[in-house]
Amino acid sequence: MMKLITSKRGEGVVPVAVFILIAAMLISAVLFVAYVQIETIVVRNAMKTGLANLSVTISDDTYTALREGNFTEYAARLTKSTAYTNELKAAYERDVASVIDLQTDEYRVSNIRLTFRQDGKKLEYICTCDVSFYIRLFGINQEVFARSVTVSGSHTAKYGR
Repeated sequence: MMKLITSKRGEGVVPVAVFILIAAMLISAVLFVAYVQIETIVVRNAMKTGLANLSVTISDDTYTALREGNFTEYAARLTKSTAYTNELKAAYERDVASVIDLQTDEYRVSNIRLTFRQDGKKLEYICTCDVSFYIRLFGINQEVFARSVTVSGSHTAKYGR
């Protein structure tokens, strides 16, 4: 290899140049995949932060419902009321957006969804979103990766025996 690089007549320059170009492309691809993994973790952590804040809100509402003795009604409202779930979703999106940008030149977080379920005394909430990763080719952003990120949480209401 060194003989080809130090050749004074220019012999072997094309194979060396091709080798260097291929190596640079492979390194770029590996670095991009690592970037996608890191940004997916960053988005997941932001979602967990938003979920922690959402959990506090739901816990407060649950406590109020338990104090009034209508946990079943609250759980039904949480799982079936579109207006209440939209309010919680908007608060969740604000919390996530306060931690990370939802859209940059490199990625876009979209389709944020909240799902609530009641399982006896346990309230479960699942947050899901899609993350699309882009690269700029010839002045146009091209989507190259799309990931779905899911985080979930729950709490158990302590009422009655």
